[in-house]
Amino acid sequence: MIYKHYFLEGNLTTFDKIIEKKIENIEYIDMEAYGFFQTASIFFKKDKIIVLKIVSDILKEKLKDRILFDFKDDNLFNESYKKIYDFLLKFINIPDNNKNNFNNSEQDLIKKVLENLKLSDTMTYEFFNILKYLKIKYGNINILKRYENIEVNSKVQGKKIFEEIKEFSKLNNKIEIERKALNNKNSSLFNNRFSHIYVEKKILNNKNTLEILSKFKDVKIIEIDNYKEVFSSNNQDFHLQKLGQKLILASNKPNMIYEGAVVCESFENDNFYYTSSIINCVYDCEYCYLQGVYSSGNIVIFVDIEKVFEEVEELYNKLKTLYLCVSYDTDLLAIENICGFSEKWYYFIEDKKDLKIELRTKSGNIDKFLNLKPLDNFIIAFTLSPENLALKNEKYTASFKNRVKAIKKLQEQGWKVRICIDPLIYSDNFEKNYSQMIEYLFNEIDKEKVIDISIGVFRISKEYLKKMRNQNQNSEILYYPFECINGVYTYSNKTKSYMINFIKEQFLKYININKIYI
Repeated sequence: MIYKHYFLEGNLTTFDKIIEKKIENIEYIDMEAYGFFQTASIFFKKDKIIVLKIVSDILKEKLKDRILFDFKDDNLFNESYKKIYDFLLKFINIPDNNKNNFNNSEQDLIKKVLENLKLSDTMTYEFFNILKYLKIKYGNINILKRYENIEVNSKVQGKKIFEEIKEFSKLNNKIEIERKALNNKNSSLFNNRFSHIYVEKKILNNKNTLEILSKFKDVKIIEIDNYKEVFSSNNQDFHLQKLGQKLILASNKPNMIYEGAVVCESFENDNFYYTSSIINCVYDCEYCYLQGVYSSGNIVIFVDIEKVFEEVEELYNKLKTLYLCVSYDTDLLAIENICGFSEKWYYFIEDKKDLKIELRTKSGNIDKFLNLKPLDNFIIAFTLSPENLALKNEKYTASFKNRVKAIKKLQEQGWKVRICIDPLIYSDNFEKNYSQMIEYLFNEIDKEKVIDISIGVFRISKEYLKKMRNQNQNSEILYYPFECINGVYTYSNKTKSYMINFIKEQFLKYININKIYI
């Protein structure tokens, strides 16, 4: 092992059947570890799996040679258990230079409190996530000290204290937010980011492929048979790849139109669908669900968008009306200078008045649309967050004020826009941040040219959040102690209701209630 430890180390060979005879060059054998490793390999990278066993089968002929430790002595067993526990506490905190790791005294405190509380395995796992959240947010877990010497006589009492700690973690103490300004300008972003471009051989001569490649100089072009060779390979690191994204150009697969998700707002439109001509985003928002969906942080552009247009037209002719979100798994406007897909959508629906599309964005890249005639069935929707949250949690996006400027410019050219406050993030100074944001917004834009307002709190599927936390272990947003409701993690009903009602009341100062969707 590459980690320092105090255990015997050997080669463990796993089998899916009973082994009764000695096998050459095999020392330790095991059946239980076989099933465990096969299952764990599905969910974790292999370097993240460690098998630590107290008992194992040893292929030695003589019985006396099979006994490494005699656990008849309780003290020896307790000592071994302590070593295992101490190792696990240190292991979950690797690397050591992470300021959000638990220090030695905090590890001792956690161990002592856990021994007192007698929590189940599931609650222990959640307990660690809560402590991780507190450590990220406040830099300490001092709240635990009040429970250090408490006597717990039953699991019920332990659970009650656990709930107490959980509720404390949700309190919104007014600590100062560290503001780290990021370079939000798009200039030179793409040439720096895409040092390599992978291209499927079958679309090498596609006109859209050639147009995209013409935008890049001094990049390495690599021919591939299928985009999944790169995008779906094993053991990728989403956030590491975000630091040096690669671009993959691929051919559309069939059936690229999907029914809209229940958790997404349809704005009272019938026949709600979405499509994704691009996978992944040049932006890097801390709360983005894409990091839970895909293991790769690279970007795939399905260049033959005309095939999608054919599918959409067929569906439109069948249904007669259609509401389609086209910027679902990416931000199309952010990458418009590369592929021009937003403009292609504009011309595709120009003569189809009952085919309505939504283009959602955090970009300020709206120059093309300033020179295009506004369409009632082409909705440009801006996702807004308070300035400090955008700077901290929405890397590379246009700043809040630049998004507002983009809205104002579009309105001046006759465009009506949609405003999306989604996801709402519960943070320090929640009321102040969001009320100031809304006040500034309506001091700058024309409220009469706002189509509607969408409000939604952070929500994510259970499986996605698990992957996102593994990928981003320093995220205050992701480690918030959410409630799991029907397989979806979100804020408690009480917190959610408060957040939505507060934002709604702020908007009602400027907008009719009929324009607000929740």
